Amino acid sequence: MTSESSHSTVPLALRWIPVRGDSMWPSLRSGDLAGVEPLAREPRPGEVVLARFDHALVLHRVKRCDAGVLALRGDNSPSDDPPLPPSRVLGLVRSVRRSGVVLNDDWDSGPSWLGRLRVVVKWRLAALLRRGGRS
Repeated sequence: MTSESSHSTVPLALRWIPVRGDSMWPSLRSGDLAGVEPLAREPRPGEVVLARFDHALVLHRVKRCDAGVLALRGDNSPSDDPPLPPSRVLGLVRSVRRSGVVLNDDWDSGPSWLGRLRVVVKWRLAALLRRGGRS
């Protein structure tokens, strides 16, 4: 059985959150919908969660859980997000809807060197364009 299906059984508790940006590419891509279920336990390192920061809702990976504080990071981010109490984590990403197809199992490819390279090239190209192409 394939992990891709347009008729997959998706738990009713899932809420679909739109993905914007490339901090979690290729696991989560801009334009995807992340299926987030309410958090029933403390998140574990390696899991992708929806967290509320002061400025935004963020879909990032749990890096560490230390003394009641979580460290989150986008797969393509150079550093951890500011420390966050577990109470600010709203849910766990369980599935992804990409181009109308629900990916239940194999959506999470984890951090990759290609994702990090892609982001660096994008940042440098944007900086070059802002300067009008001048070195």
